[in-house]
Amino acid sequence: MLYQFLKYLFALTIDSYFRVFKFTGKENVPKSGPIIFVANHPSTLMDPVVIATILDKPIHFLAAAEFMGKGLVTKFMQRFIHMIPVFRPNTLPHEASKNADVFYKCFEHLGKDGAILIFPEGSSVTAPKLRPLKTGSVRIALGAEETTGKTVSIVPIGLNYSNPHQFRSELYVSIGKPITSKMEALKDVEPESLAKVFTELVQDRLRELVHHLEDERLHGLFGKVKRVLVHELQSKNKRIASLQEQFEIGMQVQEGITYYAKHAPGSVAKLSEKLDHYIERVAFYGVTDASIAKGNQRVSLRDYSKLIVGLPVFFIGYFSNILPYYCNEWITRKLKLDHQFLGSVIMTLGLLMYLVWYLTLGFLVFIITDHWWYGLVTVAGMFLAGKFTLKYLSLSQSTYETGNWRRTFKRDRNIFKALKIERENIISNLNKYQAEFEQLKKSF
Repeated sequence: MLYQFLKYLFALTIDSYFRVFKFTGKENVPKSGPIIFVANHPSTLMDPVVIATILDKPIHFLAAAEFMGKGLVTKFMQRFIHMIPVFRPNTLPHEASKNADVFYKCFEHLGKDGAILIFPEGSSVTAPKLRPLKTGSVRIALGAEETTGKTVSIVPIGLNYSNPHQFRSELYVSIGKPITSKMEALKDVEPESLAKVFTELVQDRLRELVHHLEDERLHGLFGKVKRVLVHELQSKNKRIASLQEQFEIGMQVQEGITYYAKHAPGSVAKLSEKLDHYIERVAFYGVTDASIAKGNQRVSLRDYSKLIVGLPVFFIGYFSNILPYYCNEWITRKLKLDHQFLGSVIMTLGLLMYLVWYLTLGFLVFIITDHWWYGLVTVAGMFLAGKFTLKYLSLSQSTYETGNWRRTFKRDRNIFKALKIERENIISNLNKYQAEFEQLKKSF
């Protein structure tokens, strides 16, 4: 009951936290039988929350014991939040022997056709890179099959955040096809090597669902190239690129950059230098790459009308929601959190603060009016007005950027021409590299 209630609350919170949230592949989740979900781990507490809200089936989470408290807190987390503590040798070496019980609990749950979520990287790091997977998830699957006689499906899930620690960022989740020990690729593997080979297969499947660059020095360049190409696609199609399209562009970029970094590092260095120079100039003039890609643009009469007509609702939503927002911001700033926890804490603390805020105001309205439904309408109105305010702010930001673009280049059209030429040169180089790489792939 509590699990479902929290799942609903977090679903509303996620819908507000992310500007765009999209998931695909839900049809790949088996309708029956035991399941182990495995996912990359870019954002500590946010990752399990996101996955739990997407999946219809209730899931149990394997989590580091040091984050689950002690005594009654641990029991509460286990019973009501479905968490199973794992005692990591590097953090709790004196309790690592308890992990044998963890396996048996997993076997028992999977034997009842339950679902378990595991992050096999072992820890959380925010980067476009999938670190080597530990064999625990596969060993649990194999152990459950031996114990229960049931085939366990391992379902990979790729989490692709634009920035999990930034409010109103983007998230694309891709659910892959299930993997089992009965697959043809594992048919002739010796029993002593099965866990290792099985894990490698799971890792390969998971890499298909996330952006992955082994060389961390390429992460910055990857983000810049991807953004420029996404804006180019949007300019050509005259619409916002979907998260799936952006993900596919990223996969092409990572493949190309990885190849050229290995075989033509000089070309990568020159491209990086050109991109840095262009981005610095764009930032200097206070415009964006997206606006340069669009070219000549105006704010439509329709957008102006939306801003004018929606202004009263914006004020209601802004002033009725601003206090918990700034309180959340102030508290998270004071906490001086490790970067990996930032987004998770912002989202969770925001949920708690807004829940208390809405319930308090709703109760006050009830006390004043003596009508419970007045309080309910007040809470619903504040929430919906807040959602409207977020959309209003996005539109006003877009309108401001367009206006700033026109003001900047109205003063000196040569600035726009120079930036446009510099951008076209970069796009031309990227297209040349892509064409070369496509030819090379045919000869591989």
